[in-house]
Amino acid sequence: FKTPTMATKNLELPSIDAELLDRLHDKFYAVVDDFVPREFADRLLVDAERLYSDNGNNNNGNGSSKGSFRQHYFRFGDALLRKPNVFELDLSGPEKLDAHHCDLGGWKDVIDDLGPSYVRRMAELDRNRAAAAAEAEAAEGDRSARSLSLQTDTPPAIKVQLNTRGGSFPWHYDNPGPPNRRALTCVVYLNPRWNDGDGGEIVLRPFLSRDVVVPPLHRRAVFFRSDRIAHRVLPSRTRRVCFTMWCNGTDVNSRDDVALSREHLQFASYDEARIFFANSPLQRVISRAVYGEEYLQSLLECLVVGKNDPLAGEVGDDNTDAKGLTQEKRDIIVKQHEMSVLGITKKLRPLIEEFRRRKSEILQSSTVI
Repeated sequence: FKTPTMATKNLELPSIDAELLDRLHDKFYAVVDDFVPREFADRLLVDAERLYSDNGNNNNGNGSSKGSFRQHYFRFGDALLRKPNVFELDLSGPEKLDAHHCDLGGWKDVIDDLGPSYVRRMAELDRNRAAAAAEAEAAEGDRSARSLSLQTDTPPAIKVQLNTRGGSFPWHYDNPGPPNRRALTCVVYLNPRWNDGDGGEIVLRPFLSRDVVVPPLHRRAVFFRSDRIAHRVLPSRTRRVCFTMWCNGTDVNSRDDVALSREHLQFASYDEARIFFANSPLQRVISRAVYGEEYLQSLLECLVVGKNDPLAGEVGDDNTDAKGLTQEKRDIIVKQHEMSVLGITKKLRPLIEEFRRRKSEILQSSTVI
């Protein structure tokens, strides 16, 4: 199979337009098909598969790396947990690139051209939108209409992700709070052979609104506000490849974004409270309590894939930690989660219970894009 080639200098991104910015401000997420040219996407996929399969490059034989890809870990409380069958290639910064000692192929173009072009174009359109809104006084006092204030003096952080069978992610925010500076997330999928039933869909959860299920179709991009959209990835039944670009913001995680005070809680009705939290990063303070059962279920699901499970890893994958959590570790995770939920609920019980009631009605249906 011949590797596709394509010059990417000054790569145009026509789908990044004013309508996209409007959707990100109004709904906090947007889905764009055909985000990158097909030839470029095909080339990236070939290079990702090559970098993953290169056994001669930093493969230690114990499953913690696959070629240039590294096993993904995440922190939960005091524990550093391994996500079975989820591998990543970090392209953020020269020190990360030097560590790979490999031919990145088309991914060098993502670093040098696509990523920086994407940030500049988004920032330009956002400034234009903010200026127009200010002139019309349309956004006065509305924090949801606040500019993204993207940081343009540094390129976006970029990671390539490859999930083998069974890999998934639990519910989370890409910006859970300080010192994180992420303002905008963009996930681009490279799966030309994906079919219904293959899994690996990303599920977006606008606060107290219907879930949005997005299949990982080839060349599809999913954009969302990093501090306002909780999301998860459903278990994959086949190999799933994507790359993510995170843009930092200069105006994220202010005190009003992270510290819920009595002044914030002066609501005339629960409807008013729902609108406030749906539009504010402060939803992160209460989200785990409102969606407690869903958080815990997704967390355990992403950690317990086993070799006898129909979603287990591919032949040859090391699944030492994928056989299932020990009962002791599982009990610790459940207890930490329950303590977190209880701590929030005790302080805001009437609000949390009302939001849980509304959530139960909303989650009976979802939107599939």
